Amino acid sequence: MLKPFDLLEGVLNEIEEHLREDIHESVLTQKFSLSSVHLRRLFKFAFGRTIGAYIRSRKLAASIEDLLKTDMNIIDMAFEYGFSSEQSYIRTFKREFGLTPGELRKTGKILKITPPLHLFDSNRLPDGLIFGPDIVLVPQFHVAGRKYKESFRDDLVLAPRLAEEFYQNDRMKIPNAVNPDVTININSEAGPGDNYFWFMPSIQVNKFDNIPKEFDCLTFPTSLCAYFRFIIHADSKVNMATADAMFSAIDDFMDDEHEKYFLEKKRINFERFDSSTFQDLFCQWEWFAPVVEKTKEHIQKNPDGIIKTYKEKTQALRFIGKRFSEPFDDSAFDKILEKLDNCRLSYMFDAIEKKSRNISDAYISLMRKKDEKTLEYRLGIFTPKGCKVPGGYEAIDFPKSTLGICSVYGKRNSIIHYDAACRKKLAEEGILGGKDKNEKWFFMRFNWREFYGEDMFGKRILEYCYYI
Repeated sequence: MLKPFDLLEGVLNEIEEHLREDIHESVLTQKFSLSSVHLRRLFKFAFGRTIGAYIRSRKLAASIEDLLKTDMNIIDMAFEYGFSSEQSYIRTFKREFGLTPGELRKTGKILKITPPLHLFDSNRLPDGLIFGPDIVLVPQFHVAGRKYKESFRDDLVLAPRLAEEFYQNDRMKIPNAVNPDVTININSEAGPGDNYFWFMPSIQVNKFDNIPKEFDCLTFPTSLCAYFRFIIHADSKVNMATADAMFSAIDDFMDDEHEKYFLEKKRINFERFDSSTFQDLFCQWEWFAPVVEKTKEHIQKNPDGIIKTYKEKTQALRFIGKRFSEPFDDSAFDKILEKLDNCRLSYMFDAIEKKSRNISDAYISLMRKKDEKTLEYRLGIFTPKGCKVPGGYEAIDFPKSTLGICSVYGKRNSIIHYDAACRKKLAEEGILGGKDKNEKWFFMRFNWREFYGEDMFGKRILEYCYYI
């Protein structure tokens, strides 16, 4: 079975190459070993139209050039483009364009045709497709469900389990449902400074009357939103690599300096699934978050850069994690961030957290420059001294120490490149020595709230920490 991107790309190419033949749905399903139901569903998810209507529109569009540039008979043209008869071609042509092929030849009227559909690399996911963002107006709606307090650390593990439990056990208990097959997972911020957010798996209801007391109710106000669509294999729903690509696409939107809007992802966002589609080969996952228009005041008030430097004393600690290395070039820190995302999504840190009673509030990228060409680093967590090391992990023990800390504020893909600027700033303030001692360990601290809980401008805080 081809991946959705490759499958659709093959289907589109096959249609274009055989417009002058009897190309139709059954030919495509046979060529790509896919049932008609699955092909129709995938095509409709991706492009919002039926594959049969698209093929007809492309055949008609392609026939117009012959119609206007040659003296070919209408009946010959009909058979040339795979129509069963001259009358079928004329009827279909008139429905599409509002006039017959003969009338077009006489009038030379300018027509709007259907151009070929295309997929782009930006649509590709490891095991699916992504479309968006579109800016849409979401009307007010009401939901009822179960509201949970969730830490940023537990989000990746806990949210899918809670959503599945709600779907299996609770959704059919809620009256006044608009569609109990469509589940809506709402994420909303807690209070300022809180290290958690609210997660609410729910279904849409038309009124709050007679909702059982065990359930919570929420009204999502009419909002201008960024809208992303993700198409994935239904049996796997959202696997780790796909989830990583999904949220990277959302972060790319937030990081785009030329984008007109800020994404209020942190304040509130929601996901929508139609569970009835999970019985098919493919399903669609939709994600919405309110947007606000950027102003010069917003941008000027929140510049990127170093916002704080200070010293911090630490107790004796044990670092537990796994070792990696990258070529020491301009992309090294981007690769560290990518690797960290993959480790989170694959639950690599869970085994460490189960061994540690005193859970840290951050993931750590502990590193040093091994030589002029290689950056050696570990990804893991600081734990209390003596914490047991899980199998497959390694530990490094640090005595009581003093750190030089440099906090950087900005967008995810830019603040990962501030090592040199932080060293310089700390040296200017006398916190670090003037010489860069690459043999010493230093680390980036990805705090669960400050880094993973970005603000309304899509910005976050990353701490660079140097042993002094």
